[in-house]
Amino acid sequence: MSTHPAHALPRHHASAGASVAATVGTGGLADWSRIVVATVARGVVAALLGLAFWAVAPAVLGWQPTTVMTGSMAPRIHVGDVVVSRPVDPLSLHQGQVLLFDDPDQAGHLRLHRFDAPGVDGAIVTKGDANPSADSSPVAREAVHGVAMVRVPAVGLPVVWAREGDWAHLGLAAAALAVLLVLTTLDSPLRRRASSATDVDGDASPPGGGERAGEDEEARLAAPTTPRRLHRRLHRRLHRRTRRRRTTAAVSAAVIATSTIGLMLPAEAVAAPFRATTASPTSSLTATTVVAPTALTCTNTSGSSGVVIGWSYSGETPEKFELLYGSTVLATTTAGTQRSVTYDQGALLALGNRYTLTVRTTLAGSWTATSTSTTSVQVTALLLVSAVRC
Repeated sequence: MSTHPAHALPRHHASAGASVAATVGTGGLADWSRIVVATVARGVVAALLGLAFWAVAPAVLGWQPTTVMTGSMAPRIHVGDVVVSRPVDPLSLHQGQVLLFDDPDQAGHLRLHRFDAPGVDGAIVTKGDANPSADSSPVAREAVHGVAMVRVPAVGLPVVWAREGDWAHLGLAAAALAVLLVLTTLDSPLRRRASSATDVDGDASPPGGGERAGEDEEARLAAPTTPRRLHRRLHRRLHRRTRRRRTTAAVSAAVIATSTIGLMLPAEAVAAPFRATTASPTSSLTATTVVAPTALTCTNTSGSSGVVIGWSYSGETPEKFELLYGSTVLATTTAGTQRSVTYDQGALLALGNRYTLTVRTTLAGSWTATSTSTTSVQVTALLLVSAVRC
């Protein structure tokens, strides 16, 4: 009478979560810290991708995303925000709406300001929320691209830094993103260890380390390769390949989203105005180019509440120079021959804030050029008492 070998009893099935917990448990606090940091980093990356999605996706519907380059709409809209505007019937526009329209003072540029009041012949008078007065040039209703509907905060800051040549901030942002992506993989060894300890069906390696674990490992290596083991190895390889593909897709999506936002910015116009001069019994035209001020300086006044902003200028004498913070005019010269202006007005409850200032040349009525050179002032103000110092 023949005998048959007894069938081995099936091992206890453990959940994948229990396997991960057992794997992490052997590493203690260090392993748990790596999991927490990696999870938080993945959450931040997901949030950034979400912001980039909302800044770009509405363009599929015909809406227009625009990166805000100045602070004229503060505090509701800040520099670096992406504002998405919805096309609208020009006849349905009304006061209070934030509009995106062709800049009437600079061809080829866009402006994002609020509908302040109706103008003459159906035109629109606009105003930046942060500006003390309305815009001087009215806007035709046909020049309006749309009404602002969605604001995505700060996602366009890298584009602003690139346009302004602020490579320090741009480099720091790129380094921070690289570190963040590295942190998302901080727990990869733990996940691979847990995956190796768990087979396709969820069977976990028997607990109890030491000699028992060593013997089991030796027995596993000495045992002949079976179709089931080949299936496990193939599964693990596919699992690792899928994780790599997901990581690559996430990084690619972030890069594509950021690049798309940059491509949606309006191009800057480059032009030269013309002035007529009498050079013969008839006449002739001479071209002149707007020249921006250079070498801005800041000097404290002899008192305790103001500064003198000076600059150099080598172009044709303009109508005026304007001291700017963003697009807000802080002071204006009374003659085009001036090379300095005094500024002594603080802002309400500005407690030691520093502001970067530029100077703009205005030539031939509407042609302007803003300095790339800057200077900064510190404003300290509380109610009616204010001080502006370099």
